[in-house]
Amino acid sequence: MAAFAYLLSRIHQYYGDTPFTIWLKGSRDRHLHLYYSSESKQKAPFSIDSKPSEASFVAGEDRYRYEEQLDCCYLRFFFAEEGQALVMMETKATSSPPLTSEQWEILWLGFQLFMAEETIQTKNQEWAKLLQGIHSISATLDVEDIIRDIIGNALAVIPAADAGLLHLYDADIDRLVPKATVGFHDTVYRNFKLRVGESIAGKVFQDGQPRMYRSHPETSLAMMDLSPDNFDSLNDAKALRDLTGLLCVPISLEQKRIGVLVLHQFHQENVFSAYDLALLQGFADQTSIALQNAQLYAEARQAYQNMAAISEQLRVKHDDLVKRNKIHESIKQLSLQNKGTETIVKALGRMTTKQVYFADWLEQRYYPEESPILFSWDELSSLLAGKRQPVSIQLFSDQKQNDQLCYLYPLSNGSVFLGCLLILIKERHLSELERVTIEQGSAVLTLDLVKKQSLSSVLYKRTHDIFQELITSKGSELLDRAREFGLQPQGDFLVIYAFLSRCHDLSLLEANIHRLVTRWKWEFSSCQVLTYGFHNHVTILLQLASTHEVQEVIERLSDAVDEWELAKEVSLSIGAGSVVSGVEQIGKSFEEAKKAAHYLTNRGRSGVVRYGDLGVNRLMLNQSQEDIDAFIHDVFAPLWEGHEKYQELEHTLLTYMKCSQSPQQAARDLHIHVNTLYQRLKRIEELLQIDLRRPEDLLKVQLACHLRQE
Repeated sequence: MAAFAYLLSRIHQYYGDTPFTIWLKGSRDRHLHLYYSSESKQKAPFSIDSKPSEASFVAGEDRYRYEEQLDCCYLRFFFAEEGQALVMMETKATSSPPLTSEQWEILWLGFQLFMAEETIQTKNQEWAKLLQGIHSISATLDVEDIIRDIIGNALAVIPAADAGLLHLYDADIDRLVPKATVGFHDTVYRNFKLRVGESIAGKVFQDGQPRMYRSHPETSLAMMDLSPDNFDSLNDAKALRDLTGLLCVPISLEQKRIGVLVLHQFHQENVFSAYDLALLQGFADQTSIALQNAQLYAEARQAYQNMAAISEQLRVKHDDLVKRNKIHESIKQLSLQNKGTETIVKALGRMTTKQVYFADWLEQRYYPEESPILFSWDELSSLLAGKRQPVSIQLFSDQKQNDQLCYLYPLSNGSVFLGCLLILIKERHLSELERVTIEQGSAVLTLDLVKKQSLSSVLYKRTHDIFQELITSKGSELLDRAREFGLQPQGDFLVIYAFLSRCHDLSLLEANIHRLVTRWKWEFSSCQVLTYGFHNHVTILLQLASTHEVQEVIERLSDAVDEWELAKEVSLSIGAGSVVSGVEQIGKSFEEAKKAAHYLTNRGRSGVVRYGDLGVNRLMLNQSQEDIDAFIHDVFAPLWEGHEKYQELEHTLLTYMKCSQSPQQAARDLHIHVNTLYQRLKRIEELLQIDLRRPEDLLKVQLACHLRQE
């Protein structure tokens, strides 16, 4: 500090050993502050902080001034840019003559040089802090780090400030919101949101013009339009009554403003200057560049990450396609080689490394042969009724760690349910590759089942032709065909004829025939000679070891009827012929079975009926339903003409015939006196013009009542 040493030497030259103090007031200072004292124990003049501090430099007036106050004298020097300097001495200690104009000029120039050196040193420090701050925010490419460090670096650059807020514009809510703060409580983040044009920050963002305020009244006036909610929020974060100054500059990316930077002065003695405002604006501009670079870097990094993710996805998809192609080729080879259902199911298990089973709905069996029975056929029917998408079922065991999830993949051909794959897994879902394997395997398995069903249809047609040839053959030809079937010429035979109705979907009808044939081949394996389906019926030829087996056969057929009725897909009307001896009588049993089945279908009934149990109904088998209805009408017509009037008489006649013409039993069933019954019967005879004592009339009425009830 050569200038200050020169200045001290001049003061000592002019005033000798007189004690003195030097007070300075820079451009940012609110008051004079003691800078130097010639004694170790100086006297602090109380008036310097009051009246002398109010003296200010006015352009065109003296640049220096001599003043006396009480027992002190002052040498006061004024500078347009740097501020003021004051040399204070005690009056009683000063005996030197007044300074000459040349001496005043020398001291003024000395102080100007010294304060210029001080200003340069301060500027250098500020620029160092500015560069350090810019380097700090430019050293990172993370947007959040830059935002977080902006306020701290700005306060380092502008020492006159002791708090700050960074507001960024949120287009979604059309508000300026705080993103970083120093000196304010964190509650300011919650509710402090400025409209564009509101208060100082809102106006700076709106017009892009920086603003500076150096006093509390000036700042408060500029903030008059701050909304009550925002005022309360800001005041809660830091008491605004202590606010003595404020700087606010816009932050822009190219031509677009993105926010504002606000520095506050609460407890600093210094005041803001135009230089501070320009410095802060320069810092904000550099900050915006750093933000833009960070944003571009973030976008580039995101683009790179997206490219890397896409590349990884493409790699995974490529690997997946390769694996899928291998799976497809493997399964295709299984299909081309006609390896069969069990081989395909085992291959799916190996490919997925899972336990895979197949429940064949048409043949009512599981694959592989050693498969555990996880579900009954009724349970599968309930779980997969009408479903074409996979179903997951949780399987519980006595030991919780053995609980498993079972995926059921239904297989169908149009409306026909063929069966389902059962996959046991411990995870919640199959992987994508496992799912694809199962789906492709399902398609091949479906094709195999359809092919098997088509072959079965061809086989059924051939079997039908052979059976027809058997029952129409005679003599030695018949015996030859019987030996081909392995039939004992004098054995006992029974033919079953099952008619399927109420099914208009041909593929569904064919599937049900296939199910019935498979089921009955298995159920009657000990005695069945042949079982086949043709068009809408199934024929079974049984060679019985004993006539006692007939009842068991009828019961099993009845079980099938009940099961098919529950499914509501088709209705089964089953006829059983008589048990015949000798192969030449098989045709007779077949015709009887067919007539018995048609007897049920003609009446719209399902169930099982033996030809021998039809009784008198056999006489009507060759009669059309129209002829039967006409006969019933002819008998009951007189009672139906006045149906409401003669309804009681019709009921009486039907009950009387049902009770085998027993007057006492009929009266009890009708809850009437026997004499009343006789009176009604007399009336019936009159209306029908019959005499119940005549055998011909009695038979006619009995037959009409029987057919009526049928």
